Amino acid sequence: MVMSLLRSLLLFYFSFNELTTAAEAILWVKTEEKFTMKCSTTLKDQEGMYLYVGLDRDMEVLYYHQNSSKLTPRKRYWDRVKTEGPVDQLTITISNLTIEDTGVYWCVYTKFNEAMYENDINQGRGSTLVVVNDNEKPCPSGVVNIIIISILTILLCVIFLIWVVSRVKRCFNQGGYTPQVFPDSVYEDMAKNQMYPPDTQQVESYPYSVSTKGGSRTTE
Repeated sequence: MVMSLLRSLLLFYFSFNELTTAAEAILWVKTEEKFTMKCSTTLKDQEGMYLYVGLDRDMEVLYYHQNSSKLTPRKRYWDRVKTEGPVDQLTITISNLTIEDTGVYWCVYTKFNEAMYENDINQGRGSTLVVVNDNEKPCPSGVVNIIIISILTILLCVIFLIWVVSRVKRCFNQGGYTPQVFPDSVYEDMAKNQMYPPDTQQVESYPYSVSTKGGSRTTE
């Protein structure tokens, strides 16, 4: 249950990340183990495929050339990578994983465009988020729950802020409250009818005298 929720949250995050496309799969593996992913494309006659890792394809993992069937891993993956199948249905396996291998792996296909004299680059299918766990230091379930709750809380706050901002913008676009303005004729009518504010009204006074006899008061 916990892992399913965390998987859903990660997919939700990557689906709203403007730098990358959402990861199509998430793999949880341990250090010193291996993972396998498949890169594919419906485009025909693709000459080669690059595999990158990182949120924005930060690091190149390998290059596979279709015509020569030559695999060129980069130094970090030199003796840890193997491939199987044609370039448009290429299965890739990376072994002896470390914590540093955690990241999103992307397939990018290339074909030389003779008219433009440059390579056409196309995103392939099979992008995978790989999370490598350390065997000696497993993450306690309580810590995982706290992380999940924190991520969910942040996402809810972001959604609420977006909703509030949209409502405020809508109110400004529709126009705010306009104070009511009375025409001058209203004030003229009030003056004719001797309508004064409470603090300026004329109060008619009546003369009276006070008799101290018997504690009573009489008016004249």
